Amino acid sequence: MTLPAPPTTMSVGDRAARLRAGMPLLTPLAWLYRGGLALARATGSARREAHPGARVVSVGNLEVGGSGKTPLAMLVLEAAIAGGQRVAYVTRGYGSRAERGPLVSLVLPTEEPPVDGLAGARVIDRGGPVDLADALGDETALVAERVPGAVVVAGAGKTDAVRAAIALGATLVVVDDAFQSWRLARDVDVVLLDARRPLGPGKLLPAGSLREGPGALRRADAIVFNGAGDADAIAAATRQIQRWIRPGTPVLGMTRTPSLMPVVPSSEARPARALVVAGIARPDRLREDVTTLGVVVAGERWFRDHHRYGASDVENIHAAAAAARADALLVTEKDWVKLRRFVWALPVWKVRLDVALTEDSLGPLLFPHE
Repeated sequence: MTLPAPPTTMSVGDRAARLRAGMPLLTPLAWLYRGGLALARATGSARREAHPGARVVSVGNLEVGGSGKTPLAMLVLEAAIAGGQRVAYVTRGYGSRAERGPLVSLVLPTEEPPVDGLAGARVIDRGGPVDLADALGDETALVAERVPGAVVVAGAGKTDAVRAAIALGATLVVVDDAFQSWRLARDVDVVLLDARRPLGPGKLLPAGSLREGPGALRRADAIVFNGAGDADAIAAATRQIQRWIRPGTPVLGMTRTPSLMPVVPSSEARPARALVVAGIARPDRLREDVTTLGVVVAGERWFRDHHRYGASDVENIHAAAAAARADALLVTEKDWVKLRRFVWALPVWKVRLDVALTEDSLGPLLFPHE
């Protein structure tokens, strides 16, 4: 059988070099983007604290992709559930049917009875035949799986999705990627930044990867540096943005702890040499995680962020694993929610990622009445 050509593998360094080479040509488009952004904000900004009885919290960023928003959102949801709150996770559902459809799609907490009469909503059964990754998006399906006690709502209109969550009794609504959602009223804006490069390449889209300039950080109610595990790392990252944040804004770090979980095991032994497969924005972080876990990276297959896998991809992955003499595949949790529908000829392990905050200074913002 002739296999289709595998996806082009480009190193992170090659991608960065290509981006730098194209920046001068894209700078005029970045100016236009800045103007359009200012107009959108001026005509669509919502007032804050517009949801009596519920607290709406955005977990967002300045840079496109790969900031750690989903792990932090799950951490907040789990903390709120442990505190006795009814929580909801709201997202656009990137690339899903929910994003394309006229209704919001929602998944109720495990073992909760169905809801009747919620206008404008499509209820999806957790245990039913619907593929959650296709219906809600890969990251949303992951949240539904990891946090079964949360109401999960996806839809192109985040304002409608928040309304649906509150109608279902949510007292805390965590909204994914809403820092630039001008029409959505919210109580708290948490902004994640990479501790190693808080402002990325420092240029707006499409010349760089920033959605807004650093001045937007004045709107942030808290800053979380992904990858900063101690006071020195937090201080070093804070110095790079100090001039743009409001005095007294809580600034804290977030650490990552990867672990391996077998999902298609043929033995109990951990893999020694693995082919690493992922469709994520920052594959360099996954490579670091795998190395930390003591697994030799025999080969890599990187796909575009949120890639929708097909049968030809699976054939190419099997061929690459054989060529690399890998004894297993390692995939991210986000990718596994899409890859688990295929049949695999070798063991597959997923890299679970747990995060922790360096201190609890978010608590008073998120739960002010406790």
